[in-house]
Amino acid sequence: MSSGSSMVSPQKFIFKEPTKQLRRGKACLNCRFHKIKCDGVKPVCGSCTRLPRDEECEYAGGPSKMKELEQRLTRLKARVRELESPEMTGSGLQLAEPYVTTDSGAGLSPMPGSVTNSSSDHSNSSSSLRSGFDPLLGSPEPSISIITMLLNNFLPFATRFGFFLHLERFKSAALLNAPFGDMSRPSPALLNATYLWGAHLSSVDALRTNETIFINRALQQVSVEIPNAIHSAQIMHTIQAEILLSTYFFRKNQLLEAEFHLNGAVSLAQSAGLHQIRSDRVFSSPVVSVLLETEMFLPPARDVIEEGERINGFWAVYCLHRLISITLGNASQCFGGLDTPCREIDAPWPREYEFGLYNGGAFGRSTIDCFIHDLTPASGLVFDLSSYAKAVVILHSATALTHQFSRVIETEDAYAAFMDGCLTIDNLITRFHYSLPSSDVDDESFLNQSITPSSHSNAKSSLVLTHVLVSCAYMQIQKIFSSCGFPDAMDRCIGTAQNIISTLGDVNRLDLPHLNPIVGTLCAMACSVFGDALARAEMLGDWTFDSLGMIPTSPSVRIDPVVLRQGLQSGMTTMSILAMDSPLMKYQLNKLRNSYSFML
Repeated sequence: MSSGSSMVSPQKFIFKEPTKQLRRGKACLNCRFHKIKCDGVKPVCGSCTRLPRDEECEYAGGPSKMKELEQRLTRLKARVRELESPEMTGSGLQLAEPYVTTDSGAGLSPMPGSVTNSSSDHSNSSSSLRSGFDPLLGSPEPSISIITMLLNNFLPFATRFGFFLHLERFKSAALLNAPFGDMSRPSPALLNATYLWGAHLSSVDALRTNETIFINRALQQVSVEIPNAIHSAQIMHTIQAEILLSTYFFRKNQLLEAEFHLNGAVSLAQSAGLHQIRSDRVFSSPVVSVLLETEMFLPPARDVIEEGERINGFWAVYCLHRLISITLGNASQCFGGLDTPCREIDAPWPREYEFGLYNGGAFGRSTIDCFIHDLTPASGLVFDLSSYAKAVVILHSATALTHQFSRVIETEDAYAAFMDGCLTIDNLITRFHYSLPSSDVDDESFLNQSITPSSHSNAKSSLVLTHVLVSCAYMQIQKIFSSCGFPDAMDRCIGTAQNIISTLGDVNRLDLPHLNPIVGTLCAMACSVFGDALARAEMLGDWTFDSLGMIPTSPSVRIDPVVLRQGLQSGMTTMSILAMDSPLMKYQLNKLRNSYSFML
């Protein structure tokens, strides 16, 4: 740097005419504390402008930033208590005749808990807008034609968002000519959760603008159904409603709400003993519901489809919990206490309903542990509903190892055990990857011959997502190996990140709509490989693997900054296109831009 560029220009001060002396107590808190003259200018006085301090310029008359945060925290805690105990708060979340229908069935009264303006007395249309209602949506649910439209919007993509119930059975029950809340139909919370998704995915503005109505209805009803979920159908419907709400908030980047409803689904699934289905263990005592404080036993399933709904429902909860934990950076978070050896998951892997599900005499235990340590090579290409769940297990295991590696490993024995875990997952990734069919988005031969999904679009989306999940796990393991001096590990890490970006770009090229919200997290993981390598190499000033603490096969191998910048730019471009479909991805893309845009 030249001597001229290192000179700092003197700070310019603007001198003002002397101001009148402030009345006592009107100076800002900083000036009062330091006993200096204050001009009382708001929002920042002259003294705080000229002499910046760590503390913000604040006046006694208004709330401070800390006070605002405390007030917000108080409101959030009150909201959580309100959702957990609506009968105790009397907050309008109770379902005591919440709607009033006119004779024509077109009118709606204001929803308890929604924002209204009862003092207005204008036309019906303007009143509907202010109260958050639209006569199009009916009361307590839309007309059969609108319901059909909403279901048709959502059900073709439902499995991408954690829908595990049998689609045809659900749709038939939802369209029954029976009253809202009748036991022959899905539960009110589940119906409104599906209506919410139908409006969210709709191309009709009149439906999309009324998502809030379905949110209010679903939240009210699920808060009532959770403590009253006793029968098997009620339990499964409430779990499904909680998953749909959690995934919706996850997609909308409302992570506090997403985690809240996810915890409800986890608690219900564990309380109902879904993790013990087909277990060969003997349980001496019933499972006590955390939410209900009662003993819960699901009666035997009526048929294989109902049993399959319970098994697939458990894995839907498990996968969503693991993926949200990874997104939040809490990969070490326990899954409702089921990570302990004495309460392992024994339920069999999920399967498609078309395959007839499970043989009557099949029992097992420690499903995940057996999968991780099974050294049997794959006999051929296999892709079914269990592949996605297994990929989630692999990614979560690799992410947990990455978090463990970021902490200090104090003893040699601990380091040896850690490396043994990394090698186990690395071998598992290799075996599992070879068992999957190609992720080439133009190749549908395997799908045509081997599986019968509801649509090729869903099957292709699931296959690509499974590949990307496993690739992200492999990328993280190789990043650990590179830091430990494994030859070519960083090269493999960067190559895998390039493949992930390329695969997601192909998904965008084929216009596969409404992807799983976790795609943004996976794409961000790949981009961070390029960004972190660029940042560290620029800091050290030498584009070699040795300078990054990574040992290549040849000491002369150099990192090409152009390749890294191209990878980062390509990843951000792909993510910007995918982000148009998800607020969560938009947020993650903005974080990447703030972190790495100066390198491009």
